[in-house]
Amino acid sequence: MPTLYVTEPGAVVRRSAGSIVVTITRDPDGRGPLPEKKKELIEVEPHRLEMIALVGRAHITSSATQLCLQQGIAVAWFRRSGDFLGRLVPELSRTADLRLAQFRMISDDTRSLELARVFIASKLRSAIAVLSAVRSNRAGRPEFGDAIRELRSMLEAVQAVTVKEDLLGFEGNAARHYFAGLRAAFDGGVPFTGRARRPPPDPANALLSFGYVILVNAFASLLEARGFDPYVGVLHAVRSGRPSLALDLTEEFRHPVVDRFVLRVCNRRELRPEHFEADTARGGVRLTRSGMRTFFRLWEAFMDQPLPGLKERISPEELMRRQANRLASHVRGRAKYTPIFSG
Repeated sequence: MPTLYVTEPGAVVRRSAGSIVVTITRDPDGRGPLPEKKKELIEVEPHRLEMIALVGRAHITSSATQLCLQQGIAVAWFRRSGDFLGRLVPELSRTADLRLAQFRMISDDTRSLELARVFIASKLRSAIAVLSAVRSNRAGRPEFGDAIRELRSMLEAVQAVTVKEDLLGFEGNAARHYFAGLRAAFDGGVPFTGRARRPPPDPANALLSFGYVILVNAFASLLEARGFDPYVGVLHAVRSGRPSLALDLTEEFRHPVVDRFVLRVCNRRELRPEHFEADTARGGVRLTRSGMRTFFRLWEAFMDQPLPGLKERISPEELMRRQANRLASHVRGRAKYTPIFSG
């Protein structure tokens, strides 16, 4: 359990001796007091955690916050809608060598283009892998083959790109073809008609957006813990408030992790239309409180299991940590970055 997700309205993360304890003094729907003065939901030893995510009206005490900082645990806040609000991180690594090496690499057009090309190529290969896997169980659907052919053609063209900005154009075109194929894979109670966001108009898009936000924030915390500046990337340009390097690393994880997860829970009807509601504040739809509890229960289980489609048995959580370490080795010049999906 590297990440503890606290979603119950009114829940409080507290310190109890040397442990992290989550308690609540209201019922899960926030409609009235519990018979007990305080109910304990979970107790976790700090060494098991890398981050605590507070969703909606969840809180953390100053004592628990201090324990998190002492133990190297980041704390992140999310709105009910899934929007990321901010993150409190422990003191950065005392050595600045990695950040200096990162800035040198960013300033080197040849090196930054090379790594950006690796990220995009791995993302395209992961898209092909996901579509190929779902096509094997859905014979007779031409959408998969059409999308795979387009993605393979783009994969060849990416290797010839000499301007970094052009890579994002490839990424945008690839996403359109990929999601056009992925539509045919949804056959459960939650349909998917195409990628849309800001705000997500339907349950499938709400799940995709929420999953991507969680993934990017997790990578930002991993990068900060290793001494990176997560706001300076090689593929995504620097923009105020955007963790560009975390977005770079997320690219090759979007399809095999978030998309596979969303496809699974929708087709198995583990998340259904009744788990969503209209988001009156920003438009679109969002998970209900019950839906959010179900989402995180399923998400934690998925992130702890071996990721499908790989030659080795490794969970997404372990794979994210490994890729962050590989990036650190690459930036320091010790070893070339090895993507998840290589040619």
